[in-house]
Amino acid sequence: MTKDFQPLGMPVSSSGSSTSGAVDARARRLRAEAAVWVVRIDAGRATRDDARLARWCARSPEHRAAFDAATSQWQHADALRARPAERPAAPPVPAPAPRARFSFGFTAPRAAFACAFAAAGIGFALFLHAPDFTTTAGEVRTVALDDGSVMRLDADSAVDVRYDGHERRVVLERGRAAFDVKHGDARRFIVQAAAGEIVDIGTAFQASLPDRSNATAATLVTVTQGRVSVHNTAGSVEAAAGQSVEYSAPTHAPQPVAIDTFAATAWQRGRIVFTDAPLADVAATLNRYWKGHFIYVRGSAATLRVSGNFAIDAPGQALATLAETLSLRSTQIAGRVVILSAQNAADAE
Repeated sequence: MTKDFQPLGMPVSSSGSSTSGAVDARARRLRAEAAVWVVRIDAGRATRDDARLARWCARSPEHRAAFDAATSQWQHADALRARPAERPAAPPVPAPAPRARFSFGFTAPRAAFACAFAAAGIGFALFLHAPDFTTTAGEVRTVALDDGSVMRLDADSAVDVRYDGHERRVVLERGRAAFDVKHGDARRFIVQAAAGEIVDIGTAFQASLPDRSNATAATLVTVTQGRVSVHNTAGSVEAAAGQSVEYSAPTHAPQPVAIDTFAATAWQRGRIVFTDAPLADVAATLNRYWKGHFIYVRGSAATLRVSGNFAIDAPGQALATLAETLSLRSTQIAGRVVILSAQNAADAE
């Protein structure tokens, strides 16, 4: 049987004492997830015709209603302000519509809406099904697989394990995972990640999927011991210890890429390392490790470059350091939502 080790912050679930309690909890979760979609659209990391949003809304009438309600609330709070040239004629989802951007303001009604989804728990991970192993924000988990291999899941990650008599297959659904493969088993060990597969050849390695909101980013494979073969429908390549490979669309063959292996694997040692990274990317990473919080970067501040080495269990401290070092305005809502912007108000728009 598969065993878990070091379950950091593993949430405890309960069925509740009544049906109404379960219904209320589901409604709160849907409201939180819908609010996250609105924020993603605001950040330019999703659009109204995004296929992932369409799938989420199609899961049930309640999902669609939650998104419509979140959009309506933001509009009534005067926080949803499409530019005249970009304002869609109608807001239905999933029908394609011109891309609209939102403005996240700080007046009382806007803050009230932000507080509402923050208090709801801010369900950043949108699940299409229930994977075998998951981690939440701020949780790093080590799992011993049935064959003796060891898998370490980064925060906000999910995998399915599909072992059978012919192969050992692990499907990385989201996030990042590292594998120390047990050998002496005749079955191949394969990690399926997005449009490609990583096949073990005497290996310890990690695979990282791009953030769900960044459709153009690549899947990254980093080898720390032995070798792997990485392939998709367009081609294949082998990588040895200290090397990395990336791939994106199925029509683009995997290619070697030069990265800092120490920095890429720092999360396994309890650190996050940035080298000349955009602040928007840094905020997205900190969100992964800051349970119940959300950092949102406005305007020109998103392009500021950051280099640093921070502890994954102290994202709040990292945020404070960034705000001070980069001279940013930090606005907090209900102690959970943090909005970073340039000190010059004109630069923040």
